Amino acid sequence: MTPFSSSRRHFLRNAACSSFALSTSGALMTQFGMLNSALAQSCTGYAPVSDYKALVCLFLLGGNDSWNMLIPSDSARYATYSAARSGGPPTGMAIAQNTLVPVNVLGGPGGESYGLHPNLTELANIFNAGNGAFVVNVGTALQPTSKTQYSTPGYPLPPQLYSHADQQAQWQYGRPQQNGVTGWGGLVADRLHVLNPGMSVPMSLSLAGQNRFQVGEAIQPYTLTSAGPTGLSGYSGTSGAQRMTALTDMLAQTYADPFTRTYAKTVSNSIGYYQTMQNALAAAPALTTAFPANNPVAAALQEIAKIIAVRDKLGAKRQIFFLGYGSFDSHDTQLVNQPKLFTTISQALAAFHACTVNDLKIPQSVTTFTLSEFARTLNSNGDGTDHAWAGMQFVMGGAVKGQRLYGAPAASGSVFPNQALNGPDCLSRGQMIPAVSCDQYSATLARWLGVADCDIATIFPYVKNFPTADLGFLS
Repeated sequence: MTPFSSSRRHFLRNAACSSFALSTSGALMTQFGMLNSALAQSCTGYAPVSDYKALVCLFLLGGNDSWNMLIPSDSARYATYSAARSGGPPTGMAIAQNTLVPVNVLGGPGGESYGLHPNLTELANIFNAGNGAFVVNVGTALQPTSKTQYSTPGYPLPPQLYSHADQQAQWQYGRPQQNGVTGWGGLVADRLHVLNPGMSVPMSLSLAGQNRFQVGEAIQPYTLTSAGPTGLSGYSGTSGAQRMTALTDMLAQTYADPFTRTYAKTVSNSIGYYQTMQNALAAAPALTTAFPANNPVAAALQEIAKIIAVRDKLGAKRQIFFLGYGSFDSHDTQLVNQPKLFTTISQALAAFHACTVNDLKIPQSVTTFTLSEFARTLNSNGDGTDHAWAGMQFVMGGAVKGQRLYGAPAASGSVFPNQALNGPDCLSRGQMIPAVSCDQYSATLARWLGVADCDIATIFPYVKNFPTADLGFLS
């Protein structure tokens, strides 16, 4: 084994203790665990592209009560909704009918009308302008599941329904029955990174730390913050420059120990990524779009917009971004906290969309979408709601075929399910049974980014159990 002096240990130990190195630790462990694995193999060759596309994933952590986002406003269905939600305040969760923000849903059955939560005014404007859509009654599922099948012993169901950790993971895996290491965003990057031949930083960028969604077999995410990339602490000034030179020399050496070798490569790459991002962002044009202050989602999306603005400097043709916000785990004080959460995401998403139009001028090239591990029970527990199953997700961008609801007919026959408690589409407390799988939703996004159908089948192995892998909400 190559001698490893105490001074080298000292330098690498100091690097490991920095906030910079800690931001790479998840990628390091993933890479080390895959040293003996073959790199991800695509089923096809990918031809060079001249256009740009980005996916921006906003994960609403904690289980968003999405049934209070888009609400049926016609008299008959609103009455069903209100009864299922245990009425209005102070103990019921129903939103007052006269406060809903009207949205014009195209292509639905006659007599149906809808409104958005009063704190989602900006999302309503995006929807009505044709740049937003809802995917309805979507959740983790291994195959189409009816209420009868759900209650049948031995029928295949996703493991650990109603568990935060398990359901968050399954939305990110693309393989809802497996507790794997990789996520579908990472597996997409494994296939599509070849479309970025001159890119000097990873295709996947996270503004929410390490996450399973972006972990691939070959491609790992680079983590930064809403304030930009994070560098090594204690490596500035004259003495810091000397330390950096010594550290760089050490990282360039060859180590026989595979863990040390992988760690050195990861830290070396991250130093290079930091410098590349810093240089590119320093030359970024100023954004004219006003992003709301004191809004963590807006701050992260503003940083993403800056990165997209320097896509040519980075050599990027395809990118995947990840950010998270929450907690949406509203077991109590839901009527107090949910409006604040909705205001935060609505204003942030509106500013980001405006930026893609007015500053970046590529709204058709940026698709933003939400994930959340599950929705909530329709009925109230007296002060909030509890863990449930299927819900709604919002998709936004110039490529979205907007003003529509997407999904599959529920047992009631409509894309928007029957919300009667213990009715044909839900269980006793209003836990909605998914009519479409999270795999179908995710596969639609991956396909738009450029993943070939044969690779879709590999990344999302359970999607073959459903009628289609493309829900049709993107052009």
